[in-house]
Amino acid sequence: MSHLNNKFLLLLTSFLFIQSTVLFSQKMTTVKGVVIDAHTKELLPFVNVAFVGTTVGTTTDLDGSYSIDTRWGSDSLQVSFVGYEAITIPVKLGTNQKINFELNSTTLNLGEVVIKVKRGKYKRKDNPAVALIKNVIAHKGENRMQGQDFYEYEKYEKIELDLNNITEDFKKKRAFKKFQFIFEYMDTSDLNGKPYLPVFIRETASQVYYRKNPKAEKEYRKGIKLTGIDDYFDSDNLSTLTDILYQKVDIYENNVSMLGLQFMSPLSNVASTFYRFYILDTIQYNGKEVIDLAFMPVNKQDLGFKGNLYILNDGSYAVVKADFGVSEKINLNFVQDLKLVQEFNHDGEVWILSKDQVVVDIAFTKGGSGFFGTRSVLYRNHIFNVERDDSIYKGTEKIVKEKGADERDDDFWAQARQEKLSKHEEGVYHMIDTLQTVPAFRRALDIITLVLSGYVQVGKVDVGPVGAFYSFNEVEGFRLRFGGMTTVKFAPKVELEGYAAYGFKDQELKYSGAVLYSFQEDFKSNPKHFVRLSHQHETSFVGQDLDFVVEDNFFLSFKRGGSDKMLFYDSYKGEYFLELTNKFSWGLNYEHKKQRPLGSLSFDFTDPENQEPVSFADLTTSEISTLIRFAPNEQFIQGKQYRFPLFNKYPVFRLNYAVGFNGFLGGEYDYQRLSLNIFKRFYLSIFGITDVDIEGGKIFGEGIPYFLLDLPRANQTFALQKRSYNLMNFLEFANDSYFNWRIEHNFNGFIFNKIPLFKKLKLREVVNFKGVWGSLSDKNNPQENSELIQFINNDEGEQQTFTLESKPYMEASVGIKNIFKFGRIDVVKRLTYLDNPNMPGLFGVTGMGIRGMVKFEF
Repeated sequence: MSHLNNKFLLLLTSFLFIQSTVLFSQKMTTVKGVVIDAHTKELLPFVNVAFVGTTVGTTTDLDGSYSIDTRWGSDSLQVSFVGYEAITIPVKLGTNQKINFELNSTTLNLGEVVIKVKRGKYKRKDNPAVALIKNVIAHKGENRMQGQDFYEYEKYEKIELDLNNITEDFKKKRAFKKFQFIFEYMDTSDLNGKPYLPVFIRETASQVYYRKNPKAEKEYRKGIKLTGIDDYFDSDNLSTLTDILYQKVDIYENNVSMLGLQFMSPLSNVASTFYRFYILDTIQYNGKEVIDLAFMPVNKQDLGFKGNLYILNDGSYAVVKADFGVSEKINLNFVQDLKLVQEFNHDGEVWILSKDQVVVDIAFTKGGSGFFGTRSVLYRNHIFNVERDDSIYKGTEKIVKEKGADERDDDFWAQARQEKLSKHEEGVYHMIDTLQTVPAFRRALDIITLVLSGYVQVGKVDVGPVGAFYSFNEVEGFRLRFGGMTTVKFAPKVELEGYAAYGFKDQELKYSGAVLYSFQEDFKSNPKHFVRLSHQHETSFVGQDLDFVVEDNFFLSFKRGGSDKMLFYDSYKGEYFLELTNKFSWGLNYEHKKQRPLGSLSFDFTDPENQEPVSFADLTTSEISTLIRFAPNEQFIQGKQYRFPLFNKYPVFRLNYAVGFNGFLGGEYDYQRLSLNIFKRFYLSIFGITDVDIEGGKIFGEGIPYFLLDLPRANQTFALQKRSYNLMNFLEFANDSYFNWRIEHNFNGFIFNKIPLFKKLKLREVVNFKGVWGSLSDKNNPQENSELIQFINNDEGEQQTFTLESKPYMEASVGIKNIFKFGRIDVVKRLTYLDNPNMPGLFGVTGMGIRGMVKFEF
């Protein structure tokens, strides 16, 4: 989200694993229809449609339509709307029905004014509702806390995940015979009437400080308490995921961030063009007269809300309550329902947020089992316009976790909680601890972990990744690999990892081993601080550089074109890495590497003494490198092998510098390598998200083998690789100075939401443009100096490696995302160097291809 990964899928799937094979005997009831005015026949939006005696219901869309799918309805359905007579009719449960309603209007007396509720063609001009929302927007600065110079308050946040849609027949299944105790903690949702079982709670107690100029907002987390499932769900990962899924919501901002996406706020400066607004009524709320203003997106597929704003009717235009939901047709994956409620009180100085709650119903299929994700926040002890010491506001990090926050005792939480936990919530901590002792539950989690992470835990060791146990390539043939790594149970501060592999064609044994020592509590903890020693006796494709994927992955074995240029290397490496809480990190590495050519690769050159062609059997480099990286407010998900960054609106800077030494520990080349990379994500509201990634670099030195220079990241697999050139061949270009760029824009359905077929399938569009422009100086160019290791020619004698002086390499792609909610397919077009050998093609078009990937997104 923001894009989320398999950790969330693991959390969701864990509790659905056994349930996925169950057919519910309690059948789904589906009711659809439209509601119209009985006299004028006009379609009526915002009409309440609900099953009598339950919380299961909805409101009609702008076209008067409604749809309810539930297992928890009653035998009667009621429609009600201000200014109309309510109607209740019987419903047959367990069936699909179409029920249309015609409502008879009534006359309302609001004070001395008589209003006839009337609907007609929507107009923005001279519309009282539009005029009202524009006034609310114009007075935002006066009615929000951010208008104050300073403020601070105590914050208590509770995030809860609940397994929902649990039937009586499901509870009686044989598989749950030993789990019956967990159902004692069940309750019924106020959102849509689904029964639920709490399975995860995270509580945080914080002190928040705000300064207007220069703007700073810091949250100091004094206490954190959460349930956890040892060995399966890392507590830091769970905290990070909940922070991303349920970010702070400020309805006065132009955009509201939820689930890693941006929704247009009804209080945005351009809200009147995105939403339709309707004044429904004037009512009493907490002793004050307020206007009930309803709203809904013009396009129900777009990322926006539907709901009501309750606005004080005294000329201040202050919002006293916001009640948001989403259309069932919104282009949003797995979200079956959503509710956002915020309430505001006036403390005599300013309007303050007193209640803040978000509930999201997440499930793979409509009507299937899933999760409620609930975020509830309470606030107290507000202090305004009192400036604190500058150290309170300093630093780039927005959230600071205080030392010992995870270890607070019961007395602390008795004071920190602004409301008591319910009986069901109190029992969750005990329930989860007990559940972990049930062998059947742990076996289910073992299987799910294997499927989603690729590893299986055997005692104190994670064995895997299973996706790399078997692969193949042109040089090694069939390749078998087996390996793993120790867990924190083996030794909290020490991680051992390694593997062995064997190719049946080259009949060579490969292996790798590493030991890591962490200066933190354990080697999984963030921020990182460690030393690592490793050795590899291994092969690699020249020019292939993968992100967060093992090179042995079976699916990457399928490649186009010639892929027989490999290196066999022996690497000895030492690493030191230090990361600070402000996300500034620094690394220092030394690597001794001996490489020899494999396949059709060779180290040919001309002997300067007799001008005869000769070859090197191998070559050796001895290199010291350093890394400086700064990524403000960056968050991570820690996987078994990699740490996955979750990008935000802040830029990420990465500076690399390396020095190669001739004569030092066998090194044969002097060189220096310098590069700077900058990544930035731009959130463009309803227009989507743009990622910009640029890098420039230069290699200093003379007589350096071309494959030690900059080789642009090529991709000869059929999988889409975002940071690689998907139609470039391995070793196709070499540079000693370069600049590359990648620009990708995800429209998130902004265009497809307006096209009928694409709209129905909830497809999303994406475009990409990337390229690299570089040069190769004469002193490192084999074409200018025969004494250098020469570029490789193919069997026909055609040159296969080129320089980029004349023009940049460029490729562009257009893609469709969200295919069956997980798939993405791009049509990629190479724009330059189309006359080079081994050009990919599609349908007779040179330099064109189709690439795909699978990714989980909301």
